[in-house]
Amino acid sequence: MYDFVVMFGTSNQIRLLFAFASFWSGAAVAQVVPGGAWKAARPGPAIRLETLERAGELYFAATADGGRAELTLDARMQEATDEVLRTFAIPYAGAIVLSIPDGRVLAMVGRSAADPRLGAEELALRAWAPAASVFKVVSASALVEVGGISGATRACYHGGVSSILPDNLVDVPSIDGRCDTLAYGIGKSQNAILAKLASRHLTADSLGRVGAAFGFDEAIPFELPVEPSHLDIPADPLEFARTAAGFWHSTLSPLHGALLAATIANRGVMPAPTLVDRVVAVDGSTPTLPLAAPRRVVSASTAREVGKMMELTTRIGTAKGTFNDKRGRRLLAVDVAGKTGTLGAETDRGYIGYSWFIGFAPADHPKIAFAVTLGNHPTWRIKATYVARRIVTEYLTERAEKARTAPRILAAR
Repeated sequence: MYDFVVMFGTSNQIRLLFAFASFWSGAAVAQVVPGGAWKAARPGPAIRLETLERAGELYFAATADGGRAELTLDARMQEATDEVLRTFAIPYAGAIVLSIPDGRVLAMVGRSAADPRLGAEELALRAWAPAASVFKVVSASALVEVGGISGATRACYHGGVSSILPDNLVDVPSIDGRCDTLAYGIGKSQNAILAKLASRHLTADSLGRVGAAFGFDEAIPFELPVEPSHLDIPADPLEFARTAAGFWHSTLSPLHGALLAATIANRGVMPAPTLVDRVVAVDGSTPTLPLAAPRRVVSASTAREVGKMMELTTRIGTAKGTFNDKRGRRLLAVDVAGKTGTLGAETDRGYIGYSWFIGFAPADHPKIAFAVTLGNHPTWRIKATYVARRIVTEYLTERAEKARTAPRILAAR
């Protein structure tokens, strides 16, 4: 497993967050511009998340103007996701589950054993963690979409386990002991492969354009404020290669992480996430809600190619041990596509071991996309891959139960 990176100090290479300060507080809805940015339109209903309550199988929250909003949250998915984060008492944890293809939020959870004041608004909607190797999904998309290569493109390499050095970017036949594909680099999170291929097939400008298409440094249209994820792509060749491999220079919120996975699952189209099904105003009316249109990020063929690479993460790669038994047999009834990210850093709250997993399931016909971000102290609790497996397990169980209880229509004879 080659995700792990250790960072120290307050380097300007990345904004290591945990500065839970006030930020933009107005939700906005987007209009699609092909290949372009979200465009702000009229705001959606402002939700007071502190009023969240469950009534039967539905969740409700008050709106800022005194109305009542019925939310998209799935009771089973929400409770199950919250339960696993609560049980393991993780210092900092955020998780999002989205429906594919419509972007409905099925679960949105934030929990902190270190600071119980923090909830979903701080830990699911803010970019408090570095993107780490999750950013390889963006780099792989750029390599296919712009660089013109495929998952089968090979690179010979050495090192790249915990750092990228100048000699990792050039061919050194005497020490390049292996040659593997881009797909292998994604599945195994092999940093040297991504760094070398990016240095040869991309530029800072081309990677930046794809990053912008994926929504970095943009406000995500949502009924609650979402802090934009940050991406800084240096012109320096070595730092550029490190960025492409997921070293420093980027931050990511769990909601945005789930949208990255949803984009690949949804044939290159990023859905606009939504939390509100309907609103009953103070006067009893049910106003029409503004809807944000999805946006094309990459071509369907690129998304399909990157999705196949992400399947290797759970089959042979960095999440193999979570999704398969010791004999290599999968533990779930469906294949899961995903990407891990692991990084350790000294922050103003002490050492934090970040653990990421973004993905979608079933891999061959996606119905949900998700992201889990954990911040552990030196004594680790669990990895994000475990929480993700629990999420998929709950989804499959719920789906099976609904199938068993659905009314059967008999054909006339």
